[in-house]
Amino acid sequence: MEPNEPGENLADPGALPATKGARRIVFLLPVLVAAMGFGAWAWWSQIRVEPVQVSLALPNAPRLTAAAPGQTVYRIDATRSSVTYEVEEILAGKSNVAKGTTRGISGDIMIDANKPSASTIGEIVVNVEQLTSDQSIRDDRLRHEYLSSTRYPLAYLRVSEISGMPAKIETGKDYTIELKGELQVKTIKKPVTLTATATKTAEDELKVTATTSVKLAAWAIGPISLGPLVKSGDEAKLTFTTVAINEAKGLPYDVVEAAPSATLPAPSGGPSFNARVKPILEKNCASCHNPGQAGAAIWKLETAADAAKVASGLGLVTGTGYMPPWPASDVGIPLKHDRKMSADDVRIISEWSAARGPLDVDPTTRIVAAPDNLEAQYAIREDQRISYDAPYQGSTENTNDYRCFVLDPKFTEPSFVTGFQFLPDQLTVTHHALGFKVDASQRDAVAKLDADSEGTGWECYVGMSGPGGTQSPDGASNGSQLIMGWVPGQRPNKLPAGSGIKMGAGDMIVMQVHYHFAHEAPADRASIVIETSTDQSLDEVITQTYLGPAEIPCGPEEQGPMCDRAKVLERLEKDFGPSGPVIADGLMLLCGKKLADFPVPTDGIAHSTCDQRVRRDGELVSITGHEHEIGKTFRMTLNPGTPNEKILLDIPDWDFKWQLVYAPVETIQLKKGDVLRVECSWDRALIKSVEPIYVTWAEGTEDEMCYSAVSTRLKKN
Repeated sequence: MEPNEPGENLADPGALPATKGARRIVFLLPVLVAAMGFGAWAWWSQIRVEPVQVSLALPNAPRLTAAAPGQTVYRIDATRSSVTYEVEEILAGKSNVAKGTTRGISGDIMIDANKPSASTIGEIVVNVEQLTSDQSIRDDRLRHEYLSSTRYPLAYLRVSEISGMPAKIETGKDYTIELKGELQVKTIKKPVTLTATATKTAEDELKVTATTSVKLAAWAIGPISLGPLVKSGDEAKLTFTTVAINEAKGLPYDVVEAAPSATLPAPSGGPSFNARVKPILEKNCASCHNPGQAGAAIWKLETAADAAKVASGLGLVTGTGYMPPWPASDVGIPLKHDRKMSADDVRIISEWSAARGPLDVDPTTRIVAAPDNLEAQYAIREDQRISYDAPYQGSTENTNDYRCFVLDPKFTEPSFVTGFQFLPDQLTVTHHALGFKVDASQRDAVAKLDADSEGTGWECYVGMSGPGGTQSPDGASNGSQLIMGWVPGQRPNKLPAGSGIKMGAGDMIVMQVHYHFAHEAPADRASIVIETSTDQSLDEVITQTYLGPAEIPCGPEEQGPMCDRAKVLERLEKDFGPSGPVIADGLMLLCGKKLADFPVPTDGIAHSTCDQRVRRDGELVSITGHEHEIGKTFRMTLNPGTPNEKILLDIPDWDFKWQLVYAPVETIQLKKGDVLRVECSWDRALIKSVEPIYVTWAEGTEDEMCYSAVSTRLKKN
């Protein structure tokens, strides 16, 4: 289950445009946009950490003290208390309510029998990393990607006001009260109001059940969307069910269960794991999920026990087609290396999952990736291996760090790069990488960028940054062209036989690396391997970009200052320099659009389309589409509305986590003047902003794009 198809060329024209540091305006829009194209290229998740052992220790909470006659402090008993979330979920096309629970709760309640209205509730501390539902895959993604619970395992409820207390508390009587205060998740604090039922029992215990509804977006937790697999609503119900005992009795424990234990039947029946299930996993899953591979940070598949642990999840993700990843539909042209599992294999996994993952082998039996026939096909010679001059040390203070590094092949004569491979050093923090070819004439400018920046390399949020230039017909700018790209799990890139990326004497490669320092910032020193040739008869492979505007106004019921497009453009200039606001307007000019073409989306779905002309004759090598987190659909069509119409790529359910590079099965010729139409749509319900916001084209993951890149081979004969 690999994030990117091995061997497909990811080459893309770029530029040397403005960045936050350079503050330089480049007015030729296609250059700017091309350089930004894969700026938010994503893998499984933006937060990739090694799986951790969830601590079941009771969280510490501040203690209350009885200071007057009639006051009694009650301490929450975690063995009989819990916090539960419930949220609407569309799972594999079916609506249900997802429910997760944690028993990691601690806190005190002080009851004043003489003056009940003076009673107080201390800070309630909840371990959200212990949240457990009926799907371990759901739990892992929620913890690490949305709650960031490895870094922020605790949430805090701070009650500042209690209303509805009686004049006298009677044992055994239920009282309805209201609690007002603040809920903190991660570093975000928001006001909440809870409705509670409280009872003092004959055993001198307090039973309190409190509920509230919250917006996930307010705490930057959701809405959650994983393509066709799962989508959540934005509103969640939280229920605090607590039993508190008189502090004089004490709590005889310091460790609690993470969630209620369910009594389930033992796994039995189903297909043989050894004979039928294991070969499927080794063929389709192990290459990405074996230890040390890209997908192991999400789910490590090393032994049969690892598979059995998530049997229900495996049945779900394979049954829906979410895994192995292949977002493209059958509506478009036939594509190479379709990873979809056969119907028989899906059925076998489903039957094994329904039987709760029985094993007929030792649980420690290794699951090893099966060899395939692509290894030799995409292997490259190691003619050169080039590393950064020195390790780069980033910081968790800059979570999304874009850094550029010089990798100089020291070509002394015209050459071609016929294959390449990026070799990450610190995989867990390396999000993606792009390689720019830089003309020898720009060596001094690049050297100055490096010298003027502290540490190895330089900051480069837009493309590789540097001096701007004019656009040439093939999409290259003055001395720079984005020629290669990498995402975790990608194999070596071998260009089609008889072709390569053209390099001149003295030309360099600059790698733009996107680091995601969410949890750690280890020193990194990556490298590239390139296969080269001096055969001047080779065909040149180039990539051209075809773009559409991304204009997503607030809905009819949404209001707020950031629904003003002008204010959003001001924010873009602050974040990305003068180029930020230029791009959005320039794209509309490029596509002949105006703001009136992007009305308020009454159903929450915004659309965009743009027709552009093919700039060079060539044979189609590969195509990719790109949107961000609220993308809904993507399509690219060649010569739409004509007898020669071909849908090159159709993605009916966009998934930000899986943005693959696709190659056609058949030979398709693109002619200069052909029309390429790019179409995108977005779903505002997926916006994670705390307040309503107008979304437009920009580099940030919270912004959007409507982007495609088409690689073509320029035949000499």
